[in-house]
Amino acid sequence: MKLLRAMALTGVLFSAAACGGASVQVSTEHRELPPANPEAVRKFTEGARILARGGVQNENRAMDHFREALRIDANLWEAHYNLGVVYRRRNDFVHAIEEFEAARATQPASRDALLALAEARYASGNRERASDLLARFLESQPTAVDVRVALATMLRERGEYNDALEQAREALVREPQNARALAEVGRVYRAREQYDVAELVFKKALELTPQSAELHNDLGLLALARGDTQEAFLEFGRANEVDARYAPAHLNQASVLLHAGDYAGAEAEYRAVLRDDADHLDARVGLGICLRGQAHHREAQHEYERALEISANYPPALFNLAILRADFLNQRPQSRELFQRFLDTGAATDSQREVAQRYLSEIGAERAPAEGGGS
Repeated sequence: MKLLRAMALTGVLFSAAACGGASVQVSTEHRELPPANPEAVRKFTEGARILARGGVQNENRAMDHFREALRIDANLWEAHYNLGVVYRRRNDFVHAIEEFEAARATQPASRDALLALAEARYASGNRERASDLLARFLESQPTAVDVRVALATMLRERGEYNDALEQAREALVREPQNARALAEVGRVYRAREQYDVAELVFKKALELTPQSAELHNDLGLLALARGDTQEAFLEFGRANEVDARYAPAHLNQASVLLHAGDYAGAEAEYRAVLRDDADHLDARVGLGICLRGQAHHREAQHEYERALEISANYPPALFNLAILRADFLNQRPQSRELFQRFLDTGAATDSQREVAQRYLSEIGAERAPAEGGGS
């Protein structure tokens, strides 16, 4: 799933890769709005300029500008959208969804707000409602190929491969040269472990868009699925030759290097991502893991804490900081609260939950004599 980018009044700058949900009735009408208030537009534009600088403080300042724009002109749905983008970056799904819903309520025909709401709901775990939102939109707007491809992505990620293929193929019937729809077909075949077919489809999509970092990344993931780490690394490298700022390929290269025990090499890939996006949570946590692997424990702590400044309950940062404090910084009592917060997020895998609960039990046992002794 891709995070969203803010939009400008002159056009949309984001790309959402799937899904979310909403109410039973999905309005798609284009609402004629009065001309935007010039002062509201000025506030919005200034907020967008500040937001582009990056950083939490700039995000907060930008949000103030967007709220002021809405106070002046409640119909400026793009301001709701950008507020939602910032909340989504922070994994604050409740407020992100509220803002995207407000954007859609003001301008129901906006596919951008639709896809943003969909992505936020999907990421928050409301996956069934996500597919319902997109499917109902398509009932009245069957030619919306971008929405159909987003629905295919979501269905694939849910493991509903037949339905995903149906949506992707329908998109191709309507737009035979749509590389994104073709890539979705390839991803379904990759998920089904039909690797030869997937490769053919990805290469066909690459013929349509030769300068696609995303498709080279797909081929890298296909190589990994086949167990060919060397070819995967080459494809991720090709992705970044096409677009040096394409974060997924850097992150995937870092993952390959981490599994090989090359912490310094992986560190360089995470830093490449952070140069372009200092608030990228996965890169920030990954950098912390690399630093911990090189015994730079205090520096690793700083990276995890920086991630938590951006998103206070980001599960990977909570989990890794808890481990760091418990095992490397001799701060086991302080790690207890972090493990508990991690479990409270509900994001733990079975193995992570087992690890966290074991630490909580051990730390509780260590503290028991001191709490109960001394008469």
